Amino acid sequence: MDNAFWSWSLKIYRTSSLEVRASWMLGVWMLFDVMKFAKAELWSLVPLAIFVPFLSMYLHAMAHVFVARLVGGTVDRTVLSILNDQTHLHLPMEPGKQFAAGVAGPLMSLFLWLGFEFIGKAEHGTWITSALAYAAATNFWIFAWNLLACAIFDGARIWRAILWPLFGLRQAIRWTVILSYMCSIGMIGLSIWSTDWLFLFLGIACLFVTINEHRSVKLGFDPILQIEFENVEGRCSQSWFGRWQQRRSVRARERQQREEDQEQLILDRLLVKVSEQGLPSLTAAERSSLQRISRKQKERQ
Repeated sequence: MDNAFWSWSLKIYRTSSLEVRASWMLGVWMLFDVMKFAKAELWSLVPLAIFVPFLSMYLHAMAHVFVARLVGGTVDRTVLSILNDQTHLHLPMEPGKQFAAGVAGPLMSLFLWLGFEFIGKAEHGTWITSALAYAAATNFWIFAWNLLACAIFDGARIWRAILWPLFGLRQAIRWTVILSYMCSIGMIGLSIWSTDWLFLFLGIACLFVTINEHRSVKLGFDPILQIEFENVEGRCSQSWFGRWQQRRSVRARERQQREEDQEQLILDRLLVKVSEQGLPSLTAAERSSLQRISRKQKERQ
């Protein structure tokens, strides 16, 4: 598929620091909902099929932008799409900050879902009740889908940040790609079983993006974190277990150095005594210490 067509989007507005665009796939989502309301002859809800998805995705994306800047990152562009956003996040390479920026969007959608559900429990007219139910359902699905590890959703960044401290950055990226494949195949299978065409469209889109992501990762570049992770060294590339092993090794070396220094002090004192008073001047305990220290030094050598 032509990549230019696949990534085409319409500019909504631009400020000095942020450009907001809408993907053509957001229009696909709106079209499906318009057709759903039209088939049910709910003509009064048709305008909501345009307003609610756009506003929900906009608030979702702005949550990413706000938290990314809060943790010291930058954002220059966001593209609103079908149940997800493609926000260009430039964040510090720390799992906590990556997680905070990644989970901000789903948390905003969770807040909106619960808010619309709460308001909808009050007595309203039929149209208002239906509108609130639609808004609640829309934000629920945005929240739920973006927890998946699939490359087109926020879960790709969230799961990297979760697995990073446990397995190290490189393994976290690889495991997230595997999870993305599993999500894509699962989505396609469930969509065929339920004959849900929008679901199938999402599954195929996720699979194509995952394949491209996998190719990039094999070449050493992660398109989600925007880094050449094969060249990442130091603390950010290590797992929690690796860092624990490193600290344990350092403590062991320090302990061994203290023991050697202490043994050297004892050895120096005994050698001075031997040189001044002769070997017979050593006590049985001193002779035993001298033999033990000499044996240890030979073993180390």
